[in-house]
Amino acid sequence: MIQKEFQIVLTVSEEEFFSLEVQPPCDWIEIRLDLFSPQALKERLTTQIERLKAKCIFTYRQTGDTDQTSRSKETEIDFQTIANQLQIKNHYLDLELNRPNVLFETLSKKGFGLIRSVHKFDGILSEQEIRTWIQQDSYPNITNRSEAILPLIYKFAVFPNSVKELVEFLSSFRNVAREYKKDNVHLTGICMGTLGILSRVYPEAFGSIFTYCCLNEPKAPGQVDLNSLLKLREDIKSS
Repeated sequence: MIQKEFQIVLTVSEEEFFSLEVQPPCDWIEIRLDLFSPQALKERLTTQIERLKAKCIFTYRQTGDTDQTSRSKETEIDFQTIANQLQIKNHYLDLELNRPNVLFETLSKKGFGLIRSVHKFDGILSEQEIRTWIQQDSYPNITNRSEAILPLIYKFAVFPNSVKELVEFLSSFRNVAREYKKDNVHLTGICMGTLGILSRVYPEAFGSIFTYCCLNEPKAPGQVDLNSLLKLREDIKSS
């Protein structure tokens, strides 16, 4: 599935998603379930996914891992019913490494691709910390998840407080990403905030398989909108 150097993930709100007539030029659409109302998830979500023929990453950001205001509680979402209407092997679940994943727990081994994520809003992770999170992961890896066809992905989003921290994290991340790629395990590295724009626009330079962008308003600190991301890359390419 993953063949080119990186893929674009578009994070959308409820209003943005249902306003789409065609899928924008992105590889994945991240459905932030916490940004959707329970009614919209129940009545409209899968119909729109099918209409757009979208490949999705389903995420529920918990308190402490987002600066956005939640529109639904985990207890209000019937994700099993949503999953029953999907070709689940074409989609990812984002399960946080450092928090419980009650919403997705029962479906994590049913064929969805898995993204295992860590968010740190007060600094960076060292190379050893990145390795430790992966090595201590209790979930099965891609080699023995026979139901899944999508590669396993580990996502690390940090908030560097200086250029020095930015460089340190990206260098450490690149080392780990290169090592795990040999086993068809891919990593996504994101530096949040204004210092991290480089990591979002040129993710492949640091071995990151995904870059996350927004349609209009950012859904995470420093997120770049899709049109700007594409224009920046095209301008550099043609210069």
